[in-house]
Amino acid sequence: MITIAASPAIAQGLDYRSPDAAPPAWGQFAKLVKYRFEEWISADEAIANRFRSWLKETNGTQNGAPASLVVKAWLNPDGTVERVSFAPFKDERANTDLRTVLTRGNIGEAPPPEMLQPINLRFSLNLSKD
Repeated sequence: MITIAASPAIAQGLDYRSPDAAPPAWGQFAKLVKYRFEEWISADEAIANRFRSWLKETNGTQNGAPASLVVKAWLNPDGTVERVSFAPFKDERANTDLRTVLTRGNIGEAPPPEMLQPINLRFSLNLSKD
C-alpha cells in the first residue's frame, strides 16, 4: 500500500503566509485540496495505478521518487485545478502521470476569497509494498 501524507510546505515567495498567520478558511481549504489529491492518487484507475506502480518499482533507486515532494497548486474560482508544479522526477511518464492525476479533477468547492496561490503542499511518500 502506498500512503501519501501532505503538510504545508515553506513557500519561497513574498506572497506566502505561514499556516498560523493565514485565515482559518485557507487552512481548511488546503486540507481539502490535500484530501482530494490523496484520493485521486489512490484511485483505482489506469493513470493513478501506473503512477503508484512506478513509485513502488523505483522505491529506493536513483531514478525513483524523492522522500518528499512539494506540490504547488493553482485553482480556478470553480474549484478545478488550473495547474500544478513540482520538482520533476527523472521519469517523464511519471511526471506526466502525476500532473494528469492532479489536474483533471474538481476540489468540490471554490477557493476562499483572496486566498493566496499557489497552495503549497509537501507530500511524504510512504512506499510500503503491502
